[in-house]
Amino acid sequence: MKVLAMETSTLLGSVALVIDGKLVAEEISFRQKSHTEIINVFVDNCLQKAGLTLSDIDVFAIGQGPGSFTGIRVAANAGKTYAYSFEKPLVAVDTLTLLATPALKLGKPVLAIINAYKNMVYSALFDESGKMVKGPEAVPVRHLSAFVDRDVVVVGDGWEAFHEYFPAELSAKMTRNSSLEDSPHASTLAMLAYERAKQGQTLDWKSFVPLYIRASEAEETKKGILITPLK
Repeated sequence: MKVLAMETSTLLGSVALVIDGKLVAEEISFRQKSHTEIINVFVDNCLQKAGLTLSDIDVFAIGQGPGSFTGIRVAANAGKTYAYSFEKPLVAVDTLTLLATPALKLGKPVLAIINAYKNMVYSALFDESGKMVKGPEAVPVRHLSAFVDRDVVVVGDGWEAFHEYFPAELSAKMTRNSSLEDSPHASTLAMLAYERAKQGQTLDWKSFVPLYIRASEAEETKKGILITPLK
């Protein structure tokens, strides 16, 4: 089974190719504004490394969000177009699960937090088995203490953006691990998609629904939603 995965929900954009559960190619960029420009190049590069064409792909995988509204659409539009054009199934995985998956190898609960700006984080809490027990939701940084009810390993760029504002009792519950990255990778998405596709957990291109959680910045501005100061 050949899985081509695209993840562009955050600052890191990536494309990965997995064949029969083995990662054979991955391309990565940290320039969020260029995701639209690089995704097709990255797809071509991954296919060339494996000597394949798009028609050889069995499953297309896309990051569902939450994250950048524009970023989510980049991978979603590409994946849906490929799935439609070649009549192949899709697998969609939310960004918070992608963030948490590598950390679950530590055998501890995991908190995944993505900077949602306006002093908020997209959050999900996972137990030791990998089950999402809270979220996904947009949580004001002020309210994160109530969201975290246990000791956790924390991953995601929400930490770097806001950890200086966390109260001492919240910080005491959090552990960081230097071996873990704060960005979701297409390689993780491809591996998860491979496992899900084997179990028949796929969808057609028309059924994909992005996970935005919040309204767009323009809509929030129109509604008069304000940033609550952290201090």
